[in-house]
Amino acid sequence: MKTRNFLIGLAIILTASTLKAQNSADALVRTFVNQLKSHKNLELVFDYQFSPDGKNLSEAQKGHAWLQEEAYKVELAEQQNISDGKSIWTYLVDEEEVMVSNASEGTDNTPLKLLTSLDENYAATVSKMDSNGLCTVELANPKGIYKRITLKINTKTTEIKSADIYVEDGSKMVINVKEVKFDQKLDDKFFTFDAKAYPKVDIIDMR
Repeated sequence: MKTRNFLIGLAIILTASTLKAQNSADALVRTFVNQLKSHKNLELVFDYQFSPDGKNLSEAQKGHAWLQEEAYKVELAEQQNISDGKSIWTYLVDEEEVMVSNASEGTDNTPLKLLTSLDENYAATVSKMDSNGLCTVELANPKGIYKRITLKINTKTTEIKSADIYVEDGSKMVINVKEVKFDQKLDDKFFTFDAKAYPKVDIIDMR
């Protein structure tokens, strides 16, 4: 499972229908994007499932993620991904191994910047709205790695509640958001791997 791909995938959403629905979905996504842009950082607590064939989902894993500009940190039971925007540390917990690589050239593909460009890069439609204000929004990007995602948004708070993400290789990710926080106090060291805290870990520098 590629945690960085999960984060990037958390930024996209499913297919198209009528012009009226299109306009409603665009407005909702734009409000969500503007809310994200107004905060310094984003913290998510979530449950995560993965299906390599798009049908059979794995057992749910609990996860925790923080996004701040080009930096991010994702913690799952088996893997952690940390980036300060320059380097990426991929910590495989069971193998006690950390792989260090360069962050991609440029920052357009960082998780937070992808989330804050949804209104520019994806076609949005509303497919369902329930009486409690839970809206199902679908976004599409035929040319993207993440072809379609079904996103459920609480229209009262403009918070993402869940995302079903369909990848071009046929796999599927399901994310259920449990808690969202903004503007946490995080120093620069928070987005780096502290080797001193893991003295038994083998560090492989691939930069």
